[in-house]
This record gives sequence, structure tokens and C-alpha cells, in this order.
Amino acid sequence: MERRYLEYFVAIVDHGGFTAASQALHVAQPSLSQVIKTLERELGVELFQRLRTGSRLTSAGEALIGPARQVLREFDSARSAVSSVASRSTSVVRAGDGKRAPRTAAGAP
Repeated sequence: MERRYLEYFVAIVDHGGFTAASQALHVAQPSLSQVIKTLERELGVELFQRLRTGSRLTSAGEALIGPARQVLREFDSARSAVSSVASRSTSVVRAGDGKRAPRTAAGAP
């Protein structure tokens, strides 16, 4: 499961449907639908009930929305944590003493 899959899923919920989400994400609607189909295949459930007048969340979709939002928040938190360290530090941490280990007869270290 990719982050993008969850982002698209949440966008569909937040924007009230595939068309509005595709416009907000600047993604073609067929591409958005394909990603959701992939996510549904990976999870083994339908997340949306497709209707003539749009779509609505299934019970599996309702179960996923909270955890999906949490995962996206955690991704953002991880990125922020790393960015803040990177912006404060320009030093490099090196592991080992810089010497090469002797090779064995098989050629592995």
C-alpha cells in the first residue's frame, strides 16, 4: 500500500466524490479510479459503493478512513522530524573506522 493510495482515498471522502477529488488532486479521474481499485484489491474489500449518482463509503471504507488519516498524519510528522534535524545539522556521522576488512578466500568480507 502506497501513501498516494491513502491520499487519494481520503481526498475522495473529503471532496465528496471521485470527480471533485480528481480535480482537487489534478489527476485524471480514470487514474484516480485505478488507484482506488488497486487499493481495494490489496485490501480484499470494496471501499466505495458505486452508484449512478456518485459513490458512498462501504462499511470497510468507513473503517479505513480514520486509520488512513492517522497514517497520513504520521507520514507528515516523520517528514517534519527529519526535515527539522536536516536543517539544523550539516555534520556527517560515519560508521566504522574507515579501514577495509580483510577478504576471505571466498571473496566476502
